Amino acid sequence: MPLFSARVHSGMQPSRPIDGTGVLQSHQDFALARDAWFRGDFTGCLALLGGASNGSDLPQREAMLLRCRALLRLHRAQEVIDLLEPMLTTFVGIDEACTARMLHATAVARALNLDRALALLADVATSARTLDAHHAIRAEIEYRIANVYWLKREHDAVLRHAIEAEKGRADVISVRAASLRGFVALARQRYRAALKLFKWSYQAYLQCKQKDRDLLEQIVFQIVVLEVALQSADVAATHSIPPEIEADLRAEPKDRLPGVSRTQIASFDSWLYAFEGERDKAYERARLANRFAPSFAWLVWSLANQAKLALAFGDLRFARVVAADAMDLAGSMDWDATTDDERVGLLFLAEALSVTDSSMAERALQRYDHIASEMDRSRLFHDDLRLWILETFVRGLIHKAKNEMEAARTAFWSVHLAAQRVGILWRSALALIELDSISPTDSGEHYLQTATKIIAENFPRSFLSRRVGPWIHSETDLVAAKLPRQPRQVLRHTLTGKNPKEIAAAMALSEDTIKGYMKTLFRAFSVNSTPQLLVECYRRGLGSPSWWDRVERAGPADIPGEMETCRIRGQSAL
Repeated sequence: MPLFSARVHSGMQPSRPIDGTGVLQSHQDFALARDAWFRGDFTGCLALLGGASNGSDLPQREAMLLRCRALLRLHRAQEVIDLLEPMLTTFVGIDEACTARMLHATAVARALNLDRALALLADVATSARTLDAHHAIRAEIEYRIANVYWLKREHDAVLRHAIEAEKGRADVISVRAASLRGFVALARQRYRAALKLFKWSYQAYLQCKQKDRDLLEQIVFQIVVLEVALQSADVAATHSIPPEIEADLRAEPKDRLPGVSRTQIASFDSWLYAFEGERDKAYERARLANRFAPSFAWLVWSLANQAKLALAFGDLRFARVVAADAMDLAGSMDWDATTDDERVGLLFLAEALSVTDSSMAERALQRYDHIASEMDRSRLFHDDLRLWILETFVRGLIHKAKNEMEAARTAFWSVHLAAQRVGILWRSALALIELDSISPTDSGEHYLQTATKIIAENFPRSFLSRRVGPWIHSETDLVAAKLPRQPRQVLRHTLTGKNPKEIAAAMALSEDTIKGYMKTLFRAFSVNSTPQLLVECYRRGLGSPSWWDRVERAGPADIPGEMETCRIRGQSAL
């Protein structure tokens, strides 16, 4: 986007001062501030600008516009309003005046005075067209209007203005507009269409002359998180992290800058490796995510994700330690001060603790429920179905831990239906597994077998296959896969060590009926007795479902040191 006005965007530099080194130093600071802006270091950008926005010459007005952009990125909209309102009439150039009015209107929108913001933007759009402002300015105004409609959740209007912004072919503004259409697709729960739009935006960004690191990280994050959500036989992990972001992830600690997007990108990429069964690579990404956490709240988010990852690989002891560490940090946080997705870390933490410490899990969920402040409305998760799915799944886990089985059953079934509808198959499978753990009888729903089929077809090498253990082969074994539903259920119970009487009780059938099904199994596997059946199943790799390994493995040897590094990182970030 044009950072200051079209003069800079089109390659023209502010006129060089002629009256002394003091003004020249202002130009040098301005250049450094602009570089800080492109790196996403908005606080550093403001520090470099200092008090240089109080003049009337062109460079000072350019500095004021850059200051306002940085303040907007830091969610300090009222400061932008206070700064610009008394100065709007001092911007005499067409492009400058339009840019100043546009930023002022954007700040008004961020202050949630949306109708007034739209009126202001409509007025400046008219002026920009009438006075023939730079095409990049006109495109950005359309994009800003689209953004306000996004806050109002008027999606048709968002698309209309975003498309107009794209038509302006204003380099990176067109990419921003395209990515905004991706967010509309997300809001409409069209996740595959959203993934396609973000991937297109990424390719378009690579062709842009102007670079915007923050935009790039946002696009990459959306690609990563959507690939995690939609991971399946049809949607594979690309791990398409740009070289500049990858270089940051692997930089020496002294060269790293904390960042929300980088924390999220590394964390979710760890899950893409987990789906592929790549334990070491998954842990490596999780450790990198911890190092980039810009605050205690984000460190809780990252550590909770790491605890969940450890559970996925069966490292229960390590998961317990990491989750406890995250809970200690969470207890010192003022969660009402959070407005971003970092508060979702409490849900991640409750999910992890539901396995390692159910009473602490309930406390984490209560802390989440008692957050009084609202999430920033510009954040997609504010009212996203994926957040509802996560919340409902975690509530189901807490209900289950408290032996409130009917409430747990309702929660997991709702999650299964919603996740299946929008293509989040792995969460659907997990919900079905939880349903089976509550009601392993032949209820007519055959939860486990549906989950096993999803996992076998989409995640055969993933952590999910561990959740069903050797029973996953019941979908691929030439004999077991052809068994009718009830004989297959009897086989499952037999492999868990139950006798016919116990199986009859579990399935609410007569013992004679179960014995009849056992004869069906003997014929199918060409055996004559239960011991022979068990041996044949073992030979074929068939076994009972298993939720967690009984042997608890520790995580990588260097993890404790990494946890201490993360704690120090979080403190220094504050």
